Amino acid sequence: MARNLVNRLLLTCLAIIYHFSLVHAKPVQYCKFGYDTNPKHAEVDFCMGVTMHQNQSSDAYDMYLSMTVTRDSDLGWTAIGTGPVMAGSLMMIVYGDPNSKEPPTASVRTVEGHRQPKLLTSENADGADIRILETSWEPVTHDDTPSSSPTFLARIALVCYSCTSWPGVGDHPISATATSLPWIWAWNDNQKFDNFSSDVHLKMHKHHSRDGGWGNFYVDMARSIDTAENAPSPPSIRPGVRTLGTTDKTSTAFTWPKLGPVAQAHGWLMGLAFLLFFPGGVIAMRSQSSQAFKYHWIIQLVASLCVAVGAILGIVMSRSFRSPHQIAGLVVSLILGIQGVLGWRHHMAFLRIKRRTWISHTHIWGGRLIMIVGWVNIISGMLLAGFGWFWIVLMSVVLVGVAVGLTFWVRAFTNRKLRKGREGYDESEDALMPWKADQEGEYFVLGEEEEEDFVHDDVELSDMGDPGHGRDRSGPYDPILRKSDAN
Repeated sequence: MARNLVNRLLLTCLAIIYHFSLVHAKPVQYCKFGYDTNPKHAEVDFCMGVTMHQNQSSDAYDMYLSMTVTRDSDLGWTAIGTGPVMAGSLMMIVYGDPNSKEPPTASVRTVEGHRQPKLLTSENADGADIRILETSWEPVTHDDTPSSSPTFLARIALVCYSCTSWPGVGDHPISATATSLPWIWAWNDNQKFDNFSSDVHLKMHKHHSRDGGWGNFYVDMARSIDTAENAPSPPSIRPGVRTLGTTDKTSTAFTWPKLGPVAQAHGWLMGLAFLLFFPGGVIAMRSQSSQAFKYHWIIQLVASLCVAVGAILGIVMSRSFRSPHQIAGLVVSLILGIQGVLGWRHHMAFLRIKRRTWISHTHIWGGRLIMIVGWVNIISGMLLAGFGWFWIVLMSVVLVGVAVGLTFWVRAFTNRKLRKGREGYDESEDALMPWKADQEGEYFVLGEEEEEDFVHDDVELSDMGDPGHGRDRSGPYDPILRKSDAN
């Protein structure tokens, strides 16, 4: 018993560790969604994503950065930069005319204090080498906010080779291992440009952060490390995702991310399914209730509906399916339908032959695999949402507790069955077959009009004995036949 338990827990832990290794090397993302066609209500609107990759020749880390900015005119500029303040920051500043045929300008600058940023050159780059990979405009439609002027998305991608060589300022250099590296953003919404050269003079943003002119955010750089041997592509910006491994305030182990209503509903539904309903269905199936099978399929149906709705919400939030979390969740959701059919087939076959078949074992082990993948996906989802390590560890403890509890419950049920067998109990009873409260009890009740339909192509009622044709009271108990019928 102990050996089997240890093996199961070890396999679960290995699956979690393997999944972590896939999820933990994902790009991070930070967005501010403030676009409004009414300039009086508009705020800064941009997204950034970053991936770190170790440079084999320099042993430093390269930074792959993607940035999008929503614009409908040639006024103003939007910038992001490393560090908590302008001084020593490596800045990416975007401006341009979306209605022209020219691509947006991506100007990389720095400054020693709070003054006009200067264009970065090889002389003041301190070993870093920045290459612009993409600058383009993409038209955007806003069905809920119609406007006479079209809206465009400026797409910027760049790579900063040996970017960890950049000294930064104070205690905040660019570090690939930092779990809460400060970044800064700034915005000007009314500057008129004479030209869009990379070194054009920039007018100042609003002075105070409370006025919406600038602000800070924090990035888990260690999370973004790509350990693949080949150099990665710039990270994709996930539409509608505000934070991914990033926060508005300094990240701590107790960070609880701000999630949208769709993401919250997705998480709650999946959590209820895999932490409450699916385990509850297992417990119900191995209870001694005469209604065990009925409780089992009802609970599992509720769990499956939760997963189905949660999966739909996950698809709504996603524009692509590249992460292991998305792929695993989609596969589990699709397999659940097959799992339900296998469970019904097992039940019907067992009523007839009183033993397990290959369908039974497929259903049992398929259910165990679905539970494990679902548990691991809960953790990976929390990581993707940006939960702090306190919540990750707490959820891991809860999941291990559920796994251990279910293991001991199933083991206790099996031991009770073995003891019953030694005392003369019919050992043809199956671990998935509910225990009957008494020989006359009902374990799966059907309506009167449904009884005639309760015949499977592999299971005929005549195979299980007919009380109207001399059924022996000492023969195998038939849970389908009612007490009233037996009399």
